[in-house]
Amino acid sequence: MKKVSIYLLTNVILLLAGIILVIFHATPGILEWGCRVLGAMFLLPSLAFLIMVAVRHAEARTSTDYLGVLPAVGGLCFGLVMIIKAHLFDGILQLLLGILLVVLGLFHVIYLMLSSKSLKIKPWYYIAPVAVILCGILSLTLPALRSSVSSVVLVTGICLVWFTLTSSQIYFAERRVRRAATQPVETVPVAQDDTITQVQVTDEDSAF
Repeated sequence: MKKVSIYLLTNVILLLAGIILVIFHATPGILEWGCRVLGAMFLLPSLAFLIMVAVRHAEARTSTDYLGVLPAVGGLCFGLVMIIKAHLFDGILQLLLGILLVVLGLFHVIYLMLSSKSLKIKPWYYIAPVAVILCGILSLTLPALRSSVSSVVLVTGICLVWFTLTSSQIYFAERRVRRAATQPVETVPVAQDDTITQVQVTDEDSAF
């Protein structure tokens, strides 16, 4: 499994999680189900990354793969705990959702800044991650949001969907740049005239 596949898998999971949170934000017991959804967001990408590192040949592994093993194991264990023991996180789930939004937004802003040299980053690419950061901060600090579980879940779901759509646009833009860079340069054949021009020798020239 390639890293690109893991990137797409992460986006799909975030999109599905956002849609689920938006649809069921007013459902009784949404905190417990939201905790399981959040656990799946940690578990599935971490599991996919570990499988990718395990099946890849030793000579093909990079330092980035080894550095990512420990966070992946941590994400896998944390996701399992959130799914199996969801009731343990009822009191802090709103806090976790706010932190999740802030971390996702900051990560995306940093990623865009690092990619600005190799990719023409349009200004509107920053709108979604900055908005996600602001929503996360508001859900952590605004009393009106903190007192309403369904509102926090709804805001989190909308932010995840918006974030995923913007992230996918950037991914496809990077993919076009990579394809353009790897395509061989077409050489235009230059017509060569192999015919020899015949020079007429005059009598005066032949005299020499």
